[in-house]
This record gives sequence, structure tokens and C-alpha cells, in this order.
Amino acid sequence: MTTSTIDRDTATADTDTARPGALSASHMQNILARAPHYRAASEAPAVAHAPTVLKLWGGSLTPLMAAAEITGRLARAALTCPPVACTGLLRMEQGARSKAWRNVDAIENIFCLEGQLELRYGARLEQTLVLGHFDMVSLPAGVRHEIANTGTGPVRAVVVLSIPANGSYGAVFGTADADAALPGLDALGVSFDDQAGVEVDAETLATRVNRFEKLVPYKKDLNRTGGLPAEATEALSAGSVFTLIVPEGHVGRSRTAPIYGNQGLYMSLAECRTGDDAPPAHAHSDTQESFFILDGTFEVYTGFDNESAIDVGPGDIVSVPKQVMRTFRNTTGKPARILAIIQGGDKMRDFVSFSRKVGADFERRFGVETIEAYKQIGMTFDAEERFGL
Repeated sequence: MTTSTIDRDTATADTDTARPGALSASHMQNILARAPHYRAASEAPAVAHAPTVLKLWGGSLTPLMAAAEITGRLARAALTCPPVACTGLLRMEQGARSKAWRNVDAIENIFCLEGQLELRYGARLEQTLVLGHFDMVSLPAGVRHEIANTGTGPVRAVVVLSIPANGSYGAVFGTADADAALPGLDALGVSFDDQAGVEVDAETLATRVNRFEKLVPYKKDLNRTGGLPAEATEALSAGSVFTLIVPEGHVGRSRTAPIYGNQGLYMSLAECRTGDDAPPAHAHSDTQESFFILDGTFEVYTGFDNESAIDVGPGDIVSVPKQVMRTFRNTTGKPARILAIIQGGDKMRDFVSFSRKVGADFERRFGVETIEAYKQIGMTFDAEERFGL
């Protein structure tokens, strides 16, 4: 196998070409944003108006992925994505606290990377929960809340906002925090009022919290609910894939997800124990798949035979377009993890296709009935046909 690998610090000229199912070396560079700056443009609202962001949100926000047409605090990211979700990185210093706000239409998914993040919520901010390492909360739209770093060091969190079709990424703070002198309020999508917002009780919100130590890999659920061999599912995915949130009504491979949300967003945590503990090359029919590296180092590949590759480390994000063969490999020498963010349109299907070679091996090992069972949950072995090969 010949692999075109991109150096971490050097872009390749745009004269290279790619085989079917692969991205060229220069295109691989274009779908990558490296920590800590993520190629964030100086005119991005959260960057251009950083003092306002600090005063309202208690820290810094760096846009990671957003559609070109969206507005608000995570707009103008270096990486593009479908418009019904956008992603950013929150950083808060020890002792920092935000003002209270509610999102107009967005479900706010907060995945804690580092530190201890306290969330107070409710009309009077009377309810509290705390997120630790790799914990996540999915806060419904309209709920008034504030966040604080209550730990002994900095907080970092991935924030994924998810809206219904034609929804708004606007944020509404209380009039007590209104200050006409703050620059960039319109660009950040900020407004002010004294409405109490949507009420949510502690018991209900607890069902929208993923605790890292309690996550269940979906290979166990597919074995339990569909009779699919756990060994087969593991061979088609990273060693352990923990589903975090899927769209309401989802009937695919992660239909028993712990949290359901808006259409167009699917998030999971993938844990790879060794270098070979990774999925075969595969393509997604109508969704973009992005890999945010949580810890360790990886190589991310595109192509049927891993023709192009790029190496990535903690905090880096790679965003692979739909209908491109992709996989990854843990190069750390010990277990390492990825946060996978899959995005599509308002009614995404997210069919996944592997090569005929993988399908032939699976039929030999697990039988034709297993091939048909995977087809029922949107996993097929016909990628060559989809690329006209």
C-alpha cells in the first residue's frame, strides 16, 4: 500500500490528485484544524469580540465548524459543516463564571474535555449539575443557565449547538447584564430580556447527561436488540464506540442511544486500544464525519487503500466529507479516544458502506444472514458500486 502522508506543519501544493474514494493531499490539509488556534479567522465574531465573549460567557470561544451562512457566536469557523449544527471550543480559567443565558432555538451539547464545569439552570438558576472528564450534557433550547469553572485548573469543553431547520443560534441574556457599550452583540447573536425561559426539572435533565464511566458500547446494544455478533460489530468499528446523542426517531446502528436530539446531529466517543483497533475504510452516504482527538495520536486516512493520510494529536479536528472512504489508526501505543461528530441535513440517513472485500470476509466469518442484518440498520458492503468502480 502506498500512502501519501502530510507533514503536521507543511501544506502540500494543490496540484496533487486523488483516486476514487480518497482525498488529495492538499484537500486533506483543508479538512484539518489544529489546536490551539484552529485557523480561526480574526473576523470570526468570537475572536473579533473576545472581550465581550469573556464578559458574557466567562471565557473564550473558538469556532471549529460552521456553515458559511450561519450567524452567531460560532460563525466563521475554518471548517465547514451542514447548517443545523455548529461546533466550538470553550476555555475558562479557574474561578471563571458566565452570565446566565438561554438559547433561542439551539440544543446546547457541552462535552467536558478538562477540569470541572458546573452548570446552574432554571428560571432562578436553582438547579445544579457538575461535569467532569469526558462527561456531557445536552441542554434543551430555551433553558436559562450559567456555567462556571469550579475546579482547581482550567476548563476546556467542546460545545455543539444543534438547531431545527431554519432555527436560530441566538443567545438571550438578562437585561441586568445588558451593556450597549459592549461591541459585537449583533455579530455574536446576543439579545437581552427578562423572560424566565423553559423550565426543566433535575430528574428530566439527568436523562440528558452522559457520564463517561457509565457509557455502554453500541456493540452490546446491537447484540442485545438485534442479535448481531458483538465480534462482528467490533470489527466494523473502533474497539468500543459509545453513542452520545442521535436524532429523534433514529432507527440505524445506534437506535438505543442515551440521548435524542434534533435532526442532523449524531455524536459518539470512539476508544481504540491498539493500532489495529479501528474500522475498515468506509464511506457515509449523506453525512460529514468529524474526528476531534480527545487524547493520544492518530493517523486519519482516506481512500479504499488508505492512499492519503494525515497525523493528528490531542485537540486537533479533521472533518471528512460525505461519500469519501475513511478510517483512522491509533499511533499512541496505548488506548486513545476520539469524539466523532456526524452531521447531515434535516433528514439525514447516514448509510455506511464498506468494500466488497470486507463484505466477502464477513460473509465467510459470520454468514449471509449477518450481512442482511447489517443492511437493515444502514450498513452495507457495496462501496465500489457507489463510486462507480
